Amino acid sequence: MNLVEVIAEAKKGKNVAQNTLMDTFWLPVYRYVEGKIRNGEEAEDITIETFTKVFNKLKLYNPDFDFLTWLISIAHNTMIDYIRRSPKLNISLDDEAFSQHQYIVEENPTPEEYLILQQKNDELLAEIEKLPIHYQKVIQLRYLEDKTYKEIAEELQLTLANVKVRILRARQLLWEQLR
Repeated sequence: MNLVEVIAEAKKGKNVAQNTLMDTFWLPVYRYVEGKIRNGEEAEDITIETFTKVFNKLKLYNPDFDFLTWLISIAHNTMIDYIRRSPKLNISLDDEAFSQHQYIVEENPTPEEYLILQQKNDELLAEIEKLPIHYQKVIQLRYLEDKTYKEIAEELQLTLANVKVRILRARQLLWEQLR
């Protein structure tokens, strides 16, 4: 199957085609992101978030343009969004690929902001509980227990690729549930 056919199948939601795209393009996307932020674990999170967005927006892809270019542009925008909202990363965005401003994180929310965050957190946890158990487990380990992909793979006795796919699928399901 050529790339155009794989993309067409992935647009239909075929898991095999989505896995093929992820296997084919994971490394170029990861290397791009990791080269910018220089943090492997965060680069993996951003790469997974990128593929989640790609699969949710795949119907918008125009085959007249290079797929990798489209994918990297999504990765770039995802990376910028991630940096802006991540208290873990205080990365200067003054690289020529970014703007000329440094993002400063406000770490102390107001009581009202805290209440809103708590309500959103409760809503998200309720949606996570609706996921199949194997997706709940990887989400819990990655985002609630802050374990690395490697640690999750070891704990669940799965391959690293399988962990990444499960997290990707869990995020896709959550995305659909929260819409």
